[in-house]
Amino acid sequence: MKTGKIVKDFLPGPEGLSFRKERVLTLRLDDPTIAELKEVAHNKGLGMSTLVRMWVRERLAGNL
Repeated sequence: MKTGKIVKDFLPGPEGLSFRKERVLTLRLDDPTIAELKEVAHNKGLGMSTLVRMWVRERLAGNL
């Protein structure tokens, strides 16, 4: 028996996976703002992008 066949049998099929369709957004910020954002994200144990996504979602949810 080929090892590729064994590995394939144990991996989940595509039907078990869900992919988010995210798009890239470029945002220009000055250095002091980026430094502050990095610090806040670090203190919360998050990445900068994750923190910004959370803030945007929270803001949008509050304005609906």
